[in-house]
Amino acid sequence: MSEPNAVPEEPQRAGAKLGDASRRRLAIQVAGSTSALLITAIILMVNYLGFRHYTRFDWTQQALFTLSPKSIEVLKGLSTDVDLYLFMSRGEPNFGDTEELLKRYQATTDRLRVRYVDPAREEAEYRMLAQRYDMTAGEDQEVVAVVTAGDKRWSVKRDDMLAWDYGSVGAQDGEQMDVKAEQALTGAIVQVVSGRATKLCVTKGHGEWSLEEGTERSLDGLKNALKHDNVEWEAIETLGKTSLPATCDAVFVLGPLGRFTEGESAALVDYLRKGGNALLALDPVIEHDEIQATGLEEPMRELGVRIDQTLVVETNPSQLVTQNALEFVVTAFGAHTTTTPMVDRGKVLLAMARGVDATEGGGADIVMRTSMEAYGETNIAQVQTGTEPARDSSDMAGPISLAVATRVPSAQDGVADPEGDASAKKTGGRLIVIGDSDWIQQEVLEIPVFDNDYLASAFTGWLAERPAMIALPPKKAKVGYISFTQDDVMSVMFRVVILLPGAAFLFGVAVWLNRRA
Repeated sequence: MSEPNAVPEEPQRAGAKLGDASRRRLAIQVAGSTSALLITAIILMVNYLGFRHYTRFDWTQQALFTLSPKSIEVLKGLSTDVDLYLFMSRGEPNFGDTEELLKRYQATTDRLRVRYVDPAREEAEYRMLAQRYDMTAGEDQEVVAVVTAGDKRWSVKRDDMLAWDYGSVGAQDGEQMDVKAEQALTGAIVQVVSGRATKLCVTKGHGEWSLEEGTERSLDGLKNALKHDNVEWEAIETLGKTSLPATCDAVFVLGPLGRFTEGESAALVDYLRKGGNALLALDPVIEHDEIQATGLEEPMRELGVRIDQTLVVETNPSQLVTQNALEFVVTAFGAHTTTTPMVDRGKVLLAMARGVDATEGGGADIVMRTSMEAYGETNIAQVQTGTEPARDSSDMAGPISLAVATRVPSAQDGVADPEGDASAKKTGGRLIVIGDSDWIQQEVLEIPVFDNDYLASAFTGWLAERPAMIALPPKKAKVGYISFTQDDVMSVMFRVVILLPGAAFLFGVAVWLNRRA
């Protein structure tokens, strides 16, 4: 007989199975909820770390989305708030790149406040700001941004932001455009936060390049290249003078055709030894098949700079822009502050240059040099006859140094103030000597493929001791093209319309059959 209270074996097993299934479902639910909470916590932590440690990455070939060291230095050095008004519609082709640039600016400093104003959608505000900041530029010179700090302001025009590199049309690497927005906007920030303007004095009296507009050797191109750098220009007479104004932050001696007297050259050296700064661009002036002396050879030798009586001839075909071996491109730069950014990427065009080198033990730094195939011609008559350039034993072997930079020792260098203030020690100034002045021609400065404008800005910034003075080479953005034939279009259509959807369908069927099995 069976016991009346006995539970059948099968119902017990069924109840146990139902209990195990409930526990498994509960465990799965708990695990799923825990995983969701953990994932949410991880996402929140990553966002928090991203907010606290903001980092941007730039994988473009030309580093188009990376701020230059100069811009970073300017932005991090801001000690006052700066307001930037951008007058662009979101539909404009360059708005996205400009907005991206300004986001990088704001990621670098919290001192910059950006206000986007669409002239079409926010017409009332645009007109009010246009009246406030006196934006009266013409149609072709439309103001696209205004930067203000306190009572100072600076306008940026549309063609300052972007320009095509027409010299690259048809080039093997593709056409390029100069993305000048960073150069223009950072320059505008410098303009409104800088103190007094840097005073650049240009010498006259020996046939130098002139500040007068429209003349044959006008400095219009150089003034335009430095227009964003808060520069004030002044012409100073040196003919017959025995001293130079101490108010000049830097003195430019650009392409003199006449010789400096002993007293005039002594005045320049005295200015340098008292802390002045100077740029000497000395062409080889040829008369009677000889390079004429400038009168500065011996004074400069005492300062560690050797001015050679040679004419540079470049025989490397890759450095020539024409068949003229006296007009060439420089691509070899020294590790000096002014030219370090151009190492392995810069191009500077020179024409009719002489050799300028550092004296042995003088301490000057070589800024630029020719290729190994170049040489310094001493027999000028041989070059002028139009014969094929050929080096002989009397010529200087390449590479030829073309420019040097040095710090001039003071006559009282290291002498402290009589009251014992060590910080009042006097030091000499800064000096750059380059064996050509044609590189500052307006036509050359405006050719985007060359970095002559950058070189002018970099030289000026180093001489004037203005670390925040901008010398930004415009970034080159390659313009790529995609060409499709009829067969290419059909191939793409087959892959996109048939192959990819078909593969997804077959994959789904395979998964369904696998689950059924």
